[in-house]
Amino acid sequence: MFMYRTGLTVFFALFSVMLLFLPLSLTGCLASLGKEAEAIPVTHSENEGSAAGENEGGLDEREKELAERALKEEQERLAREERIRLEERRKVELGSFYVPLPPLGGQKENNPVKARGIYLTGNTVGHPRYRELLDLVESTELNAVVIDVKNDHGLVTYPTEIEIVKQVGADLNVPIKDLKAVLDELHSKNIYTIARVVVFKDPYLAEQKPEWSIQRKGGGLWRDRKGVAWINPYDRNVWEYNIAIAREAALLGFQEIQFDYIRFPENAHIVDKEAYFPGGDAPKEEVIAEFLAYAREQLKDYNVYLSADVFGVIATSWGDSDRIGQTWEEMSPHIDYICPMVYPSHYGPGYFGFSVPDAHPGETVGYALSDALKRNATLSKPAIIRPWLQSFTASSWVAGAITYGPAEIRRQIETAQSMGIDEYLLWNANNRYQRESLLVAGAPDPVLEQFFQSREAGLDSLGRTPGQAVEIFLEAIRTRDWREAFALQITEFTMDYRSYPAWKEKWTARPVYCAVEHPEVPAGGSAGPLWVNLEVHLTVEGEEFKLAGEKWEVKLENHLWRVRPSDTFLRLMTYNPGAEG
Repeated sequence: MFMYRTGLTVFFALFSVMLLFLPLSLTGCLASLGKEAEAIPVTHSENEGSAAGENEGGLDEREKELAERALKEEQERLAREERIRLEERRKVELGSFYVPLPPLGGQKENNPVKARGIYLTGNTVGHPRYRELLDLVESTELNAVVIDVKNDHGLVTYPTEIEIVKQVGADLNVPIKDLKAVLDELHSKNIYTIARVVVFKDPYLAEQKPEWSIQRKGGGLWRDRKGVAWINPYDRNVWEYNIAIAREAALLGFQEIQFDYIRFPENAHIVDKEAYFPGGDAPKEEVIAEFLAYAREQLKDYNVYLSADVFGVIATSWGDSDRIGQTWEEMSPHIDYICPMVYPSHYGPGYFGFSVPDAHPGETVGYALSDALKRNATLSKPAIIRPWLQSFTASSWVAGAITYGPAEIRRQIETAQSMGIDEYLLWNANNRYQRESLLVAGAPDPVLEQFFQSREAGLDSLGRTPGQAVEIFLEAIRTRDWREAFALQITEFTMDYRSYPAWKEKWTARPVYCAVEHPEVPAGGSAGPLWVNLEVHLTVEGEEFKLAGEKWEVKLENHLWRVRPSDTFLRLMTYNPGAEG
């Protein structure tokens, strides 16, 4: 046994030595073969070397493509997983108000449209007459429709997946059975789609959720003069309810969400005596502005524009004068489109100097939109003005009202266009519109063409030249018309509708003479500022100051020429001789 083990040991030792010398031997053989190979001439085809390079490059490109594809797939997988986690969190946070986010992978482009549209109820869309109205839009200058998704009764008009809406039963009888199909057809015809959501006037939800509603001070639900209950704008549940419907409308394909009845009940002098608003500590106008800001934030991922319908009169009155929560300056910056309802029938006797504004459709709309343009001029980022125009006759409730036929409707449209307001919406509660009031599709629009020519000539949307803007500003200062002065003065948007009238109270000077040199506006209009030379005389407590050689900047801001007075002029405006020394 011992000798056997010894023999094995010797064998393995010898084998190991052979393994050590084997690589050296092979190396020598290979080297020898290499030398012989060098001596043998080798012939290649002309393209052999380049083909090899191309194959090598092709493999590199292929590998790169595969790597990029793998990376993209991994990123998409991670995004899907993150979306699943996000949606699970949102389901918990939103509860019965939950609506999913738009699907991953991008959304269709939603480019802005100069909308010219008509209002349609859900019942109309579900009725055979809808085809006639669709033909009206396709064959005329119209290009948009506003469709109820939540109507004046608080009922949704389509089958919803929102749990809270189903819980309260606001979807029990929907007239539009397949809203997605309706929207797909409208998009195929390049018709812009706007979803109307009636917000705070919601009698159905008020009855189903009385704890979310405006309360009567003596107990129970508060109701307006028609017996209609309203939901409480201070209640965050109400906000989430309406935003959920807006989200779903966006998912279905609407390009714009339009909030209507975005206010408190009218006749506030009566309402505020009778009603109690739970949680109502902040001023009404702040609550409405906060809702719009919140809605915009909540809808930012849904690729929709946001608009709001407002009383036309809020462009003419200042502050929340009607105490319904609608103040132009508070609402306009939070939305893409502000839609004042400038129906002549909605202005009472005396407005704009007319005993019956309804009998003067063009003039009434002109004064109203002039005020709207001035209000927007003072804001750094205002909404686009898109007015609601009257396409109905109001003789049943307006004394002295006239019949609104094609001429009266057309007059309103052309008045807006003469100011450069080239989009509008027509309202008729019964959805009956007059083809004769509209231009045929593709026809030239002489009023708009004339407006653009006036802009080329240096006029702003109110037909003013830079020099005239200076003259009107000085006249407004002389007469202490702070509203007109505010609309015309460049302040870099550092003053607002509250601070400007406070500054006006400090004015001591009054212009008594001015001589303005009207500058020539460059052909094609002016994108930058112009300079106006003038002389102006001011009196302060009987003492006259002559400012000669003044040079004021005038700039087109928000479609109006606005004026920057000199520092000397502004100092004199609040000069107090008695304070010297």
